[in-house]
Amino acid sequence: MRTHVTFLCVPALALAAGCTPPPDATLEANKELFRQYVEAYNATDFDRLDELMTPDFARHSQAATEVNSLEEFKANLRQGHEAFPDARMEFETIVAEGDKVAAYGTWTGTQQGAWGPFPATGQAAELKIFYLFRVEDGKLAEMWTEWDNLGFLTQLGHFTPPEGT
Repeated sequence: MRTHVTFLCVPALALAAGCTPPPDATLEANKELFRQYVEAYNATDFDRLDELMTPDFARHSQAATEVNSLEEFKANLRQGHEAFPDARMEFETIVAEGDKVAAYGTWTGTQQGAWGPFPATGQAAELKIFYLFRVEDGKLAEMWTEWDNLGFLTQLGHFTPPEGT
């Protein structure tokens, strides 16, 4: 009989604790969600983002166009991949805390098509990028991203720094 009492107490304790996963598990799940976003980006599988991001996903950035929906974001990514069909991201650092995931890595691509007002140059570029995502109900809901746009345009041949700099 004692075995049955112990068996019944464990579920009761789990219910009392709220049956939530341990914090480390949630943080790892949030980092995995970010990794899945990077995989979808690198594979140009933007329809997969429907399962990874909220419909009202927002991107904030000084370096990029603000977006206020997942559909806007996917359209922006498609335009970017038309200009840089070999674009890839790789991240050396991914950190999670609370509902946030931060990542620092490298973006590479070759400009094969027009990008906004900038015509194709055929030049390759490599730049460091920073992301901060907010996770809501198991999906990416909001993003802050920054990179060096002037350095990027210089690598692509769209900007020539003044002599002596």
